[in-house]
Amino acid sequence: METPASPTRDARRTKFIFGAAVIALTIVGLTVWAMARPGSTSFYKTTTEIVALGPITGAASYRVNGDVVPGSIQQDGLDTTFDISDGHTVLTVHTDQPLPDTFKDASEVVARGQFDGNTFTAVEVIAKCPSKFKAKA
Repeated sequence: METPASPTRDARRTKFIFGAAVIALTIVGLTVWAMARPGSTSFYKTTTEIVALGPITGAASYRVNGDVVPGSIQQDGLDTTFDISDGHTVLTVHTDQPLPDTFKDASEVVARGQFDGNTFTAVEVIAKCPSKFKAKA
């Protein structure tokens, strides 16, 4: 003769299933919320995307990525103006912040700041290090 499952075992199993469902729904909900936020899936925008957005109003800041256009760097102390391009659109960047040692012509950079419709004013410029493992063309 089989003994029926004890009520405490069934209650424990129900609590476990309910707890697992709450955790799973919370994870799914947070993931959907995070992915729905603007700019959440990309660290930066291209120069073409920034120019297409037009002037940035308010306190919104963006990160823009591009290659420094050779011969465009103009420095006067810490004030630096240079052009970056994604291969399609050229964007002028101005900053008064110190630049990293790896910043030079044709280096890939990410600048964080605001765009007024003409010039991107950067509060931070990060130069990406060239990879030793890139395939030679």
